[in-house]
Amino acid sequence: MESAPYSVLIIEDEYPARMLMMDYVMNCPELKLAGIAESGDKANTLLNEKKFDLVFMDINLPVLNGMDILRSNHSKSTFFIITTAYSEHAVEAFDLDATDYLLKPFSFERFRKSVEKALRFLQESKQTSPNDIQTQIHLKIQSDSAVFLLPYPDIQFISANNKSCVIHTTQKDYETPKLLKEIEEKLPTNQFIRIHKGFLVNLSYVASLRYDKGGSYTIQLKNEDETTLPVGRSYAQSLKEALKL
Repeated sequence: MESAPYSVLIIEDEYPARMLMMDYVMNCPELKLAGIAESGDKANTLLNEKKFDLVFMDINLPVLNGMDILRSNHSKSTFFIITTAYSEHAVEAFDLDATDYLLKPFSFERFRKSVEKALRFLQESKQTSPNDIQTQIHLKIQSDSAVFLLPYPDIQFISANNKSCVIHTTQKDYETPKLLKEIEEKLPTNQFIRIHKGFLVNLSYVASLRYDKGGSYTIQLKNEDETTLPVGRSYAQSLKEALKL
């Protein structure tokens, strides 16, 4: 990554967990350990004195709870990854724009996956105004009686399915009882665009735009399936402008 290394703060009161986190961070060349806090009050002081790109934070901390720290700092241009043995704070943490939620014990592979997600957000934040950074992180949907927070960079495209939508991500597909128009209103217009009455697409996944006989267009996506989607005639010009063609 061109802007690496990114500065990291570890907030962890338990010595073994703190040493493990330090080892994990130092094994990621994109990251630079810039601070360590063993209590909530020390963490708050560091966050007020210095700018960190990424914070790995436990929840059960001496003096000041990790969730209290997140509540008071989530509007800043710093990305938080929660590291805890307890799952009950996950929904609130994501509501407060936590980038990820790691349940202890976790492997380096799981840690690395979380880091890669944070790196995508950090790269995007370089191209976004400070006031917009925290509003362009993920889409919250309900699917199969559960709530999911889908990071925008993971969403490839969204298709209409009668009175519901299917969100196609890099991991799996999620069906949600929302109309395509309702989903469209929640998405940042600089990242997603309507290409058809039945499709929204993430611009970063568009590999090519093809003109077909009869005046119609199709796009091919940069995904494993090389998905091809139709482009409605009334949407073609706005898509070309968005792609700067």
